[in-house]
Amino acid sequence: MAEKTYFFNQEVTKSHVDLNYLDLDQHEQLWKHVIDTHPFNKALSVFLPSCSINLAEEHMSHSLGVYYEVEAPLSILLDREFFQLYLQSDNSQLMMHTLDTHLNTDDVVVLTPKGELVFSLTKTTFETFGMPPIKQTKADIKHVKHIVKVDLKDRSFKPDSKLFNRLKWCFENTLTRSFRMVFCAFDKLTKTTIDMQWPLSVKEITRKEMKPEFDTLTDIDIPTFQNMMYDMDQQQEASLQHWDTRAMEAIEWIGLAHLKASRLMQKSSQQKPVDPFVSVYEPPVPLSDSAHTGTLVRFKGFISAFAVDNMMTMLRKLMASGVTKEWIALTSWGFKDSPYTWDKFAHYHYYNGENDYTFLLLPNNRNAYMYQFYGSHHVKT
Repeated sequence: MAEKTYFFNQEVTKSHVDLNYLDLDQHEQLWKHVIDTHPFNKALSVFLPSCSINLAEEHMSHSLGVYYEVEAPLSILLDREFFQLYLQSDNSQLMMHTLDTHLNTDDVVVLTPKGELVFSLTKTTFETFGMPPIKQTKADIKHVKHIVKVDLKDRSFKPDSKLFNRLKWCFENTLTRSFRMVFCAFDKLTKTTIDMQWPLSVKEITRKEMKPEFDTLTDIDIPTFQNMMYDMDQQQEASLQHWDTRAMEAIEWIGLAHLKASRLMQKSSQQKPVDPFVSVYEPPVPLSDSAHTGTLVRFKGFISAFAVDNMMTMLRKLMASGVTKEWIALTSWGFKDSPYTWDKFAHYHYYNGENDYTFLLLPNNRNAYMYQFYGSHHVKT
């Protein structure tokens, strides 16, 4: 059934992906920019082909740090001690994201690591809030949302200043309800998470640690991706044909691995072959002759760009040291209900709200494919 059958007068908008082939050293600024400008991550995963779970645990058993789930009014951000400790301090950074708030229909509030407090407000809330908005985009108008931004790190924004008092009044008189939120604070020097102190008025606080979860896939066909490596210093027009098709086949395989799909199993080990009527899927070739086992490592929580950057560095070291000689895939999932994504591009969650990216590190430990996934209503201007 076509979408237009049940979405009357609705323009069908599809998701899309930005695909890049990189030299990890030559294009370091580019891929680091993708990580650094994507601050709100809810999950991180790494797939290690031909790597046993014991070897993965030996090298990746460390935690990504701690974060907090709290239920409280937004006024806690302007509590004198809390504000001085995490927002005025030169030693720490703080980020926050509301939970269970749907971007298209609810009020969503985030605090970026740079100290920018962003409100995506419904018309009803905005009309009584009391803070001026930024200019609406076409997407904002279409979804009847109003965006308000306040820079809490601005030197002029301090206790008893005009803007500080105005925002505090709004929190105490108009936007007074409590939100479920996640918080994470970092040491600016070490880029590691730190334990937080809370105002006495916050009653519901849960401290959570982001520990890895390990899962093994056995008896599967694993591609080598050898035919996806190209010398960027040479003209290879013939071999570059269909490079994007191969890249999309690779990400499809990685996605199936995350689902532990039975269609990845070696045909010799399948108890019952998959009915061709259901699926005619074939993995990308060539396939590895020796590697038929892989380990999937997952982290969940409120994951910072710092943690992703550190993970990328560690994976490259694992490949350089020979711990794993195959390729490695790293995927980060963003919050679907974030008001914006990379470089503050407007973002709306309609059909799917994709807000994710994947790095496929190739066996030569020099090149990689970078995939940036955008949702159906991601506004890239």
